[in-house]
Amino acid sequence: MTKKIKWVLILVIISMSTSFAVAENKTTNFKCKGIATFELIGSSGKKEEVKTISFSFIDGSLQDLNNIDCVWSKELIKCTSNFLNIRNLEINLKNNKATDFIAGNKGFGQYVETFSGDCEKS
Repeated sequence: MTKKIKWVLILVIISMSTSFAVAENKTTNFKCKGIATFELIGSSGKKEEVKTISFSFIDGSLQDLNNIDCVWSKELIKCTSNFLNIRNLEINLKNNKATDFIAGNKGFGQYVETFSGDCEKS
């Protein structure tokens, strides 16, 4: 009986340490440089510029106006939200590339923002 308890205790300790290791990896920052676009729907065109954007994650959530829960895997961080606006952020952890799409309604009308760039952990 004591052998079973010993093995259960060992498994619990291993499981907890693995959980803490995964949680630590989900708090990080990325600094990304690339092409950003902004388009006001119905206007004469879209604005395009080179931009540096920072993405901050705490306990796996993208820190934003409304913190967005994200799905993490070894290869990809994917954040999707339909609250207040539509947002889809993906950061490919293999090649450190990010794509971000935001569409919503500001006081001046409907808009779409996009970003695509290369990232590094900061």
